[in-house]
Amino acid sequence: MGLTIDDQLAIQQLAARYNHAIDSGDSTGFAGAFVESGVLDAGELVVEGRTDLEQFGKSFHTSARAPRHVATNLVIDGDGDQATLHAYVQMYALVGDPPRQEITASGVYADTLSKVDGKWLFERRTFTSDA
Repeated sequence: MGLTIDDQLAIQQLAARYNHAIDSGDSTGFAGAFVESGVLDAGELVVEGRTDLEQFGKSFHTSARAPRHVATNLVIDGDGDQATLHAYVQMYALVGDPPRQEITASGVYADTLSKVDGKWLFERRTFTSDA
């Protein structure tokens, strides 16, 4: 049957809230975007479980000046309580003096999601860098 429009919109909102949370240092909101045993896989960096995800979220926003994740071309597929999300992603940050926004990372997301108690969450968010 496929996903409803409401499910697709909820997944888009999840992706947007994830970006705002990680960029602003909202570690609780960031970790809360994942199921309890969720995984963030960024190649050499793999973070597993909400506790470790929250710790990662606390430190990330200070690792770059004014980080801004921008996810585009979201492709959402699924059925029932399972879905996948594929998207392009660029991360901007302030660099230099005087500071200017530059793309500091780009790549793709390939995600698996589950609907838990009526709420969409990431099971696994995989980032593959273009570099």
